[in-house]
Amino acid sequence: MAYQLYRNTTLGNSLQESLDELIQSQQITPQLALQVLLQFDKAINAALAQRVRNRVNFRILAPILQNEW
Repeated sequence: MAYQLYRNTTLGNSLQESLDELIQSQQITPQLALQVLLQFDKAINAALAQRVRNRVNFRILAPILQNEW
């Protein structure tokens, strides 16, 4: 699922570690932890879609590259 891309961020990893601790201490069920992760996926994607406006453009400088070959 494309939404899961941001689970490997610092925030996503911290959330997963916290959820794992809560599961281990039997404070929440694995099903609830999965629901939290799915909500995180949706929320982070929605926030980034609305708030991030930066784009990256790459230009290839052909004359410079040709001189180095």
